[in-house]
Amino acid sequence: MLIILILFAVLSIIIFPGNSLKAAKSGINLWLFTVFPALLPFFIGSELLLQLGFVFTFGKLLEPVMRPIFKVPGSGSFAMAVGYTSGYPIGAQIIARLWEEKMINTIEAERLMTFCNNSGPLFMLGAVAMGMFNSPKVGYILMISNYMGAMTTGLIFRNYKQKVQGKININSVNNFYKKNKQENAKNFGNILGDAVKSSMNTMLLIGGYIIIFSVLIEFLRVYGIISILGKLVSPIFISLGFDKNIISGYISGLMEITIGSKLISQSTAPLYQKVILISSILAWGGFSTHGQVLGVISKAKISYAPYFLAKIIHSILAALYSYFILKFIDIGESSIAPVFYQYNLSYMFNVFQLSSFILIISILIFILISYMFALIHKGT
Repeated sequence: MLIILILFAVLSIIIFPGNSLKAAKSGINLWLFTVFPALLPFFIGSELLLQLGFVFTFGKLLEPVMRPIFKVPGSGSFAMAVGYTSGYPIGAQIIARLWEEKMINTIEAERLMTFCNNSGPLFMLGAVAMGMFNSPKVGYILMISNYMGAMTTGLIFRNYKQKVQGKININSVNNFYKKNKQENAKNFGNILGDAVKSSMNTMLLIGGYIIIFSVLIEFLRVYGIISILGKLVSPIFISLGFDKNIISGYISGLMEITIGSKLISQSTAPLYQKVILISSILAWGGFSTHGQVLGVISKAKISYAPYFLAKIIHSILAALYSYFILKFIDIGESSIAPVFYQYNLSYMFNVFQLSSFILIISILIFILISYMFALIHKGT
């Protein structure tokens, strides 16, 4: 089957070279000018914080919070904080690194995966809300519904494999970080170099997946497969009250969220329906993101199955939360942005600058919350 799919893709490139080139160029632009500058600061910053012992130190302070609520170690709070503020697939990357450093066990990693790998505010508020709808209000609804859906999913999976729960040897972790602390004082330059190299390798992996799925979606459109799937599921959508013109965009979004969100925003369906379905595909993440996640966790013994199931649940919950929020908030009929992305170096720098700012603010808030809960726990 895999060989057949590869041959099909190669033949499609030969038959439709123009479509392939256009789709690949679109994927490269998306990765280079938006994804790359948005995620690189988080990759490098999180790797440095892990190696310097920051996550371990403040993870101990948040242990009394994360353990009773989500049944994961305090170090999982860092994956949650960065996963909610950065975007796919940073959460999965951090969870894999926590597992590699023996700060969490396999079951705890799988629990964290169910609610700590999400679409970031930079994408929801910037790219989707402002870039596609010219409406920040749409972005806030998407953010609230997605984050509430993620936390609800985390609570659903808090008892996942509870009877076979393993334990981390805290002494071995302490010894590891004591040793690392001594080496870090002398070799920070090496650590920085390794962080940059590791981050660039991961970014190239993500870029490859984005380009592949951009071309794949184009082939599905050219061969009419998306149209066929749309006709098959249209009775379900129509029975739920959705406009049939929005279906093809949603199916594309199941493959890649950026392309799907763009197509949904340009459909003639009512705005509230667009918001609900975009919220759903953002929570799902798209098969493109799922491929990135598989690439990130491939070296760790973390099962993909609970993550896959959790994203389905998250997708449904995010749509439901959006529906209920829209019952109380009037978003009107926002105009469609005339230009989706204006790819240039200035745009790339602005995204990098904003991403770095969000990272710094996230770390400061993480420190503040850690100390606050530490003081509360000490007082009790």
